[in-house]
Amino acid sequence: MLNVIKELFIPKKDYAGRDIDVVIERLALQTNSTRYDWSYIKEESVYENTTTGSRVYPHELSKHAA
Repeated sequence: MLNVIKELFIPKKDYAGRDIDVVIERLALQTNSTRYDWSYIKEESVYENTTTGSRVYPHELSKHAA
């Protein structure tokens, strides 16, 4: 039951079809942070480091983690 609910509310791919977990792993490696520091905000199509508040916008992903 929990898996069904997760599928409804937790996206697996971002706006461009990239795997969110993979992008977050790359961002964490490149910024010397953990994957738990990063989240994807679907409504704004942005990745955010919840510890520092920094955001990576769609046009920046190609040079950061794509």
